[in-house]
Amino acid sequence: MDAVYFGIGVGIFIMILIIVNLSKKRLGISGSGFSAPRPQRTGSLTIHKLSRSMGLDSSQSKMLTFVMRNDGVTDAERAIQSPALLDRHFRRAYGTIGRTAGSDEEAQQKLSVLFATRNILETATGGGLDVNSTRVIPENTPAVLILDGNSYPIRVISSRGAYLIVENPVNALGELVSVERNKPITLSFYTKSSNGFSVDSTVYGITKAPGEGQVLQVVHSNAIKRLSQRRFRRRQTVLPVEFNMVRLEPGPGKREQKMVVDKRKAVGRILDISVGGCSVQTSSAISAGVRLKIDFIANKQHVVALGEVLRTNRNRTGTVMHIKFLKVPRKSLNMINALVFEYLDT
Repeated sequence: MDAVYFGIGVGIFIMILIIVNLSKKRLGISGSGFSAPRPQRTGSLTIHKLSRSMGLDSSQSKMLTFVMRNDGVTDAERAIQSPALLDRHFRRAYGTIGRTAGSDEEAQQKLSVLFATRNILETATGGGLDVNSTRVIPENTPAVLILDGNSYPIRVISSRGAYLIVENPVNALGELVSVERNKPITLSFYTKSSNGFSVDSTVYGITKAPGEGQVLQVVHSNAIKRLSQRRFRRRQTVLPVEFNMVRLEPGPGKREQKMVVDKRKAVGRILDISVGGCSVQTSSAISAGVRLKIDFIANKQHVVALGEVLRTNRNRTGTVMHIKFLKVPRKSLNMINALVFEYLDT
């Protein structure tokens, strides 16, 4: 009986040791104190399901897996829903591709897939924060002011204080438009993440702002209406640009045409840009429908594109051309994407 009791005691002691060890593992307790459990990376199956729900193809799904694993992401769903987190992970992947690619051609091919993936996620997730009041519109946001049925491109100068301060619109001749007090207006604008908004308000008055001249004071409003989202993210910037007019001439065949680039160059400044087009301020007289070869420097590299002027607007300092890109080489397109998503310095 003594031997039986001894065996039972040993068994109970062993069971206690097993239970204690299991508890330590579950709680993350080591001999030297508490240690946090090691986070597990997001699995391929989870990323595949997320990719399918976002509309990514197989190569884009593989790229998303690379982006997440390159940065050790443990919660891919949370990362995708946060534009700031997503840009951080994609920015690091952008740098990794640039450092590890075997050739420039390989790098450009991978970057093309990287940005195609990023743009799809931008659209699928809505691109960013909502705007529920004119008080949170960022300074220097480009906007369109609709007055008496006419549309004028303007800029939001400030949303702080008692009133929203915006530029006084100008007509096609560059002259200030006369705006009466209490005049109803509509203001539409897009945020940095390409979400569009519109608000109906009234003009409180006209005043002068340092460095701006005559400006409008607009009554703040919380009645913000959401517009359709732009297809691509757009970035406000100021970049010197050169452009040449491009004309079409008859080619060797009956139905063929060839593009001829005019040797004369004009200059201007890019005010905003996306992979779909850009806005250029210039003193040159360019009309809608004209095709242009566009050339500018980003990250010490030439970026070239063929574009067509969709429309022009006059402002106080010249003409603003709104240009749609018709053809962009892959390397230039990657540079524009990197510029738009702020993955490089200009």
